[in-house]
Amino acid sequence: MNQHINTLSQLFATVFNVKPDRVEVLPASGSSRIYFRLYGSGTSSIGVFNNDVDENRAFIYLSKHFANNKMNVPEVVAISSCEKYYLQTDLGSVSLFDLISKSDPSLDGLLEQAVRQLVQFQVKGADGLDSSKCFPIPSFDRRSVMWDLNYFKYNFLKPSGIFFSEVKLEDEFNRLADILLAEDLNFFHYRDFQSRNIMVKDSQLFFIDFQGGRLGPCLYDVASFLYQAKAGFSPELRAKLFNVYINELATLRQIDAVHLRRIFPFMVMFRIVQTLGAYGFRGFFEKKAHFMQSIPNAIINYLELAESFSVDEFSYITSLLKEYRLLIPKNDVDEPDGLTISITSFSLKKGYPDIHPSHGGGFVFDCRFLPNPGRIDRYKSLTGLDSEVVDYLDEIEEVAVFNNRVFDIVSSAIDNYIQRDFKYLAVAFGCTGGQHRSVYCTNLLARKLSQRYNVNMVVKHRELKM
Repeated sequence: MNQHINTLSQLFATVFNVKPDRVEVLPASGSSRIYFRLYGSGTSSIGVFNNDVDENRAFIYLSKHFANNKMNVPEVVAISSCEKYYLQTDLGSVSLFDLISKSDPSLDGLLEQAVRQLVQFQVKGADGLDSSKCFPIPSFDRRSVMWDLNYFKYNFLKPSGIFFSEVKLEDEFNRLADILLAEDLNFFHYRDFQSRNIMVKDSQLFFIDFQGGRLGPCLYDVASFLYQAKAGFSPELRAKLFNVYINELATLRQIDAVHLRRIFPFMVMFRIVQTLGAYGFRGFFEKKAHFMQSIPNAIINYLELAESFSVDEFSYITSLLKEYRLLIPKNDVDEPDGLTISITSFSLKKGYPDIHPSHGGGFVFDCRFLPNPGRIDRYKSLTGLDSEVVDYLDEIEEVAVFNNRVFDIVSSAIDNYIQRDFKYLAVAFGCTGGQHRSVYCTNLLARKLSQRYNVNMVVKHRELKM
């Protein structure tokens, strides 16, 4: 990480004639790229490290191509000699998805603006495009379709444990590929056009993460935008925005609107299947909680679409997703409003608590360095729930200092999570037997947090079977 920061700092100095006085590592996204924000001389810039030089070249080429066509994209202002690092303009930290999550009053106008600008990317972005510079392939073809469908098979279906017929699945894959590849493939295919990749700055929209773009069909990108799993657009809003999209597209290209409306559900199905493959890889294999959280909503989107349009020729994929839907715990879809805090006591000898299947993560605190009531005969048969043990630990300054520090750490996270509308935070306390110290600390933290916050609280004492 220090090497990345040093190299990007040198690039920053070449552009702004001063080294940055502060560098932040930005939260990881769904790619292997690492992003930084560099501050200095009253300005800021986004630094990027990506080991894949070909992907970097594609992004740099496309950013120049779009800028030449007057589209709002980040400008690449410096590139390292090895081409693994580059600096781009800072478009801020507010995405269109952030405004969707907060039901911002300006949202309707921005959503319409987004689909109108998508048309500009697809039509004007295709004009003069040197597709040989696109990554990893120049155009949407059968090979790329099958890559995405097999991504779903190997990264979602197989690790889910659902039994399926390879023959039936491949038959539907091939039927879907035939439908998609019969479309006009001479648009710019943005590939990941969704609200997280649209930044909002000074009431304008700016577009990022188009390095996987290529020539391809138009409907894929509007399907990606309208059916983003966590955006949660209503059917009425989707219909309204799709009409805006079709009308805008008709101003720049001669289209068969009736045909596009008929084909659109198949493109949505393909996009959702593709994203489930990505969610599976990032969630099942890389253990990234955000992607696991998106799976239930994506499946619901697919099943509602399949039901409303009666796409019987793909009934086998539908049946597999219905089977998976039955395996999802109800709370993973119908979560309580607001933040839920789960606090668990456990024995470190018996392993860590299971992580939440969708949310993952949290804090684990080791209580074994604290005085152990279990070594005192009169407390051995008791637990941290008993008043005698509570009174004993309440009198020890070392225990109070530890719990006060834990409270400060967890409170800072809660304040941040509430502000960002996160749904879940896990905290666990471990000790030798999971009977005295961890139980005491769990109950104490739950009580103190309940006095400060109006949140959902779940307390578990694993070794006490509670």
